[in-house]
Amino acid sequence: MNRFYLFAWLIIGSLITLLTLPTASAQSIRGHVTDATTGADLPGVSILVQGSATGAITDANGLYTLTIAPGSYTLRISFVGYTTQNQPVQVTAGSTTTLDVRLVESLASLNEVVVIGSRSTQARSSTQTVAPVDVIQSRDLIATGQVDISQQLNFVAPSFNSSRQTVSDGTDHIDPATLRGLGPDQVLVLLNGKRRHNQALINLNSTIGRGSVGTDLNSIPSSAIERVEVLRDGASSQYGSDAIAGVINLRLKEQPGTTVNAQLGQQYKGDGQVEQVGINHGFKLGEKGFLSLTGEFRHRGATNRAGTYTGPVYLNWNASQQTGETATDYVARRQRLYQQDQALIQQNNFDLQNNLQVGQARVENAGFFLNARVPINRSNASFYATGGLNYRRGLAGGFYRYPYQTTQVITSLYPNGFLPNIQSTINDQSLLVGVNGETKGWRWDVSNVYGGNSFRFDVTNSNNASLAYLGPANNPTAFYAGTLSFYQNTSDVSAAKDFGKQLGLTSFNVAAGVTYRNDQYRIRSGEAASYLNFSPQSGQVGGAQVFPGYQPANAVNAHRHVYGAYLDVESDVTERLLLNVAGRYEYYSDFGGNLAGKLAARYRFSEAFSLRGSVSNGFRAPSLHQRYFSAISTVFVSTGTGLEPRQTGTFRNDSPIAQAFGVPSLGAERSTNFSVGITSRPLSNVSVTIDAYQINIQNRIIYSNQFSRGTSGAGLIVATILNNAGQTDVNSAQFFANAVDTQTQGLDVVIATNPRLSTGTLDVTLAANFNRTKVVGDIRRPANIPTDATFGNFLFNRQDSARLTLAQPRSKLQLTFNYRLRKFGAVLRVSRFGAVDAYDPANPALDESFTPKFITDLNVSYRILKNLTITAGANNLFDIYPDPLRITNYPTAERYGSAALDNSSFGRFVYGRAATQFGFNGGYYFMNLSAAF
Repeated sequence: MNRFYLFAWLIIGSLITLLTLPTASAQSIRGHVTDATTGADLPGVSILVQGSATGAITDANGLYTLTIAPGSYTLRISFVGYTTQNQPVQVTAGSTTTLDVRLVESLASLNEVVVIGSRSTQARSSTQTVAPVDVIQSRDLIATGQVDISQQLNFVAPSFNSSRQTVSDGTDHIDPATLRGLGPDQVLVLLNGKRRHNQALINLNSTIGRGSVGTDLNSIPSSAIERVEVLRDGASSQYGSDAIAGVINLRLKEQPGTTVNAQLGQQYKGDGQVEQVGINHGFKLGEKGFLSLTGEFRHRGATNRAGTYTGPVYLNWNASQQTGETATDYVARRQRLYQQDQALIQQNNFDLQNNLQVGQARVENAGFFLNARVPINRSNASFYATGGLNYRRGLAGGFYRYPYQTTQVITSLYPNGFLPNIQSTINDQSLLVGVNGETKGWRWDVSNVYGGNSFRFDVTNSNNASLAYLGPANNPTAFYAGTLSFYQNTSDVSAAKDFGKQLGLTSFNVAAGVTYRNDQYRIRSGEAASYLNFSPQSGQVGGAQVFPGYQPANAVNAHRHVYGAYLDVESDVTERLLLNVAGRYEYYSDFGGNLAGKLAARYRFSEAFSLRGSVSNGFRAPSLHQRYFSAISTVFVSTGTGLEPRQTGTFRNDSPIAQAFGVPSLGAERSTNFSVGITSRPLSNVSVTIDAYQINIQNRIIYSNQFSRGTSGAGLIVATILNNAGQTDVNSAQFFANAVDTQTQGLDVVIATNPRLSTGTLDVTLAANFNRTKVVGDIRRPANIPTDATFGNFLFNRQDSARLTLAQPRSKLQLTFNYRLRKFGAVLRVSRFGAVDAYDPANPALDESFTPKFITDLNVSYRILKNLTITAGANNLFDIYPDPLRITNYPTAERYGSAALDNSSFGRFVYGRAATQFGFNGGYYFMNLSAAF
C-alpha cells in the first residue's frame, strides 16, 4: 500500500506543478466568474464559444482564459445550480479582452432539470414532475467524504439504504442496496438512461436482501459521475422489470476539462485505511461532441470490531450431556475440561481477541470509464458510446476453525486452528453504443448495451480436512472454489414526437419503443479439492473450510430471451394539468408475459403549490440466478449400516427435489403502487415536496430454510416426501419459491432552501423517509408441504419475516448545511437512522432491538492554490456505534442449556449483523485534495 500511496501523491504533485505553469497566447478572452449575490469565486463553470468547438472551464479561483481568433462572438456561461447567461464579446487582434460574469444562483437540487421519469422534451424541475425525483450532483456526492457510490448515496438520499456486511461470504464484497425499504432486486439501475446489468452474486446469507440479486453500484467509479437521479415511484411500465420501488439513473460527465480527486483516511480505531485517487478528463470533439475519460483507483483496508472470545479452543468443554450422566457430573466434567482448555490457551499464547474478523472486507479496486458523443456530419444525428471496466479484489474472513473441531481442522497443519479467508475477484465490463437524432420532428434512438459481471471465489488459509492423510507438507491451504457470472445484452429502438403545437397544447409527447434482451447466467465449478471428501470413512469433513467449492453438478449455462414494447404519452393538457400515461408489455422465454401500466398527474393550483399522484402496476421477473442457482455438497450420514453419502444444499427451482416438495416454477413478483404528494414553493428560495406511497407486492420470491430428513416428527415427513420421489440420496434441501405478499407504506419529505446571507452562501436541505413493511396474508406453501407450523418455519420463519419488515431503518432523516465563503467551505450533515430489529427463527427470547442513532458528518475545505482545494473532515464525528447485542449469556462451564441464551457467539460479535443501520466501524477522518482545470 505504500506504493499505492506514493503513486497517488505523485499524480497530485505533478498536477499541482502543471496547474502552476504559466501560459501565453496571442489574442484572448479572460475573465472572472463569481456569484452575483456573494461575490464568491465559481470554479468549474463552463464557458463555450457558440458556433465553435472552443471552450474553457473556470479554475479554482473562478478564472478562465480563451485563446481565439479576432471577431465577434457569443459566450455561453453555464454552471449547475445557476442561471445560464449568453454574453456577446468583441475580440481584437493581438489584444486581451476581459469579460467578467456574475451568475445568479437558482434554488439547489429541487430546481434542477430532471431527465428520469419522462420522455418529454419539456424541461421540468423535480417540483414540476408527476413523480418524486431526487437530483444529486457530483459535488454533493464528494461532500459526503465517502469514496464509493453506494455509501455516498446512503448519506444524501434518505429513501436509499446500503450497509457493508460482515462474515457473509460473497456479500462481504458487494454491498446490497435498497430503495424505500424493499429488496435490492426491486430497484432498477440505469447508466446514462440505459438498463445496467445485474451482479453475478446472489445473496444467500442472513443479510439484507437474502435470496436477491442486485446491481453492483460500486463497479462504477464515483469520479465518472456527473449526477444521480433517483425516481421514487413504480416505473415498470416505463423502464421494465425490477422498477417496483423506483429507478436510479447515473449520468456520466460530459464537460471539457480535468478534475482530480484524491483521499486519504482511516477509522478512529486506526484500521480501515482508505487511499483513493480519481481522474476525469473531458475533451471537446467538434462543436457539440465530447469525450470524457475517467480512471479511479482505491484501496480500502479491513476493519475488525470483534469482541473477546470466551468459548472452547483446544478442548470442547461445551459438549452435550452424555446419556446417563447426572447434572452434577456433567458440570464437573465441563469445569475440568474448561480448566484444561484455559491452561492450553495460555501455554500456546492463543489470541482470544483477534481470532475473528468482524468488520468490512479489504478491497483493492481499479475502474476505467469513457463517455462520448460525436455528431455525424451533415445530419441531425450523433453517435454515442459509454464503456467501462472495473476490477476488484477483496479479502474477508469466515468463522475461525478451532483445534477442538477435529473433523474440520488438520491439527498437524494448523495446531492452533485457523481463520479461513474468502478472496474475491470481481470483474465488471460494459459497452453501450448508439445513434440518435431527429427527423421531421421525430426524436429517434437506436442503441445496444452489453454488460457482464463475474465473481470468482478463492479460499485461502484453509484446509480440506479429509486430506489429513497426506500429511502437512502435502496438504493444500488455498483452493479455487468456482466462478459465478452474469451477462446481459440489450437492444433498444425508440422514437418520440411532441404533437403539442398541432393540438394547440403546450405539449403532447408520444414516445414508443421496442426492446430485445438476452440474459446469460453461468456457474463454473471449482477444483476437486475444494468440494470433494477424499476419506469419507474417516469422519472428516470434505471440501474447503469456509466455502466448499461449486461441484460439476452445480455448473450451469442458462439463457433467456426477453422481448418488450412500450407506449408513453405525456401532455400539459392545460396550463395547470400535466398527465402521463404509460404501458409496457414484456415477454420472457422462461415464464411468459406481463403487462404493466401507469397513470400519473400533476395539478398546479398556483406557482406556490401543486398536487401530484400516480397509480401503477409493476413486476419483477425472477432472475436467472434464482431459477438456476444450486450449491450442493455431499455429507456422509450414519444410517446404522455404515456411512452413506447424502446430498445437501440449495437445489435448482426446476430440480426433481424442488418438484418433490411441490415447488412450482418461479413466476414474476407483481406490484401495485399508489402515491400522492404535494410540491410547494412558498418563497422564491424555498422548495418543499411531500410524497406518500403504498406498494403492494404479491408472490415475493424467498430463499427457504433447510428441509432436513429425520427419523421422527417433521424430519420423518421430509424423509417420506424425498423417498416417495425417489430422492433417497438427499439429506436436506433449500430452494427458491414465490411465497409471501407484503405491503409497504411510507412518506418522503424534502425541504430545501438557500437563505440570503450578508456574507457567503448557505444551502440547507432537510430530507426524510418514513416507511413500514408488513407481511400480509398467508404464506404460500408448496403443494406437498404440510400445513403444520413447523414446516412453515422451514419455508419462511419469523427471522425471515423480520428481515423483510424490520431489518432496515424504518425512518431516516438527514439535515445538511452547506456553507461557502470565497475560498472557504464547510458541510455539516446530521443523519438520524431509525430503529431496526433482528428476530430469532424460533425463540422470541433471543430477539434483538436497536434504537435510533444520530450520526454527524463535518468537513471543511479551503482553496490553497489557484486550482487546488484541500478538505479535511470526519464522518461519524462523535464515533457513534449501534446498540451492542443485549442477549449475551454465552455458555460457561456452569451455564448451559436454557440458561445460556447468546447472540454474541461466545462474545465474538459485539454488534448485530443481521439488521444494520449504518454499520459499526465508528468514526472516520480523512483529507481530500481536489484539482480542477
